[in-house]
Amino acid sequence: MSIKTDLMLQYYRDVWENGELEKIESYFAPQDHNQYVVEGKKIVPSEIREWVSIIRSFVTDIKVTILQSVEEGDWLALMLRIDCLRVDTRTPVRVHQQIMFRFDGNLKAESYPFFDFLNFFEQLGQLPEDVHALLLAGTHLD
Repeated sequence: MSIKTDLMLQYYRDVWENGELEKIESYFAPQDHNQYVVEGKKIVPSEIREWVSIIRSFVTDIKVTILQSVEEGDWLALMLRIDCLRVDTRTPVRVHQQIMFRFDGNLKAESYPFFDFLNFFEQLGQLPEDVHALLLAGTHLD
C-alpha cells in the first residue's frame, strides 16, 4: 500500500472503528477545504464528526476494509467496504463507500465521498426492502 492509503486506513481505524472523533482534524490540512457531498456544499471536519457520530448511533463493531486504491500524484481514490452490526438487533450490515482525496503533504486537502445511503438505511430497516429497485420502478416513498 502507498503512504496515502496507509494514512487513510489509520484514519478509518481511528475515527470510524474506534470512535476517536477528536482525531479528525489531525488528518486535515489547515486551510480552506474544498469538500463537497453536494455541489457547492462544503464539508468541514466538524461536520464529519457529527456525521460519523450519527452513523455510529445506528451501528457498532465497525470494520473498514480498503477493497481498492488508486493513487495519482496528490490524489487517492478508495473503494471501501464497511462491515458493522445494527445497534438494536446486532444483525450484520455491509455498505460500500467510494471516496477521492487530494492531499497536501500527508494531510487531506479535499475529499469527495459517495456513501451508499440507500443500502445502509434499507439494512437498518429505515427504508423498504429492495428500495433501489422500487425507486427505479417509479415507486414514491411518502
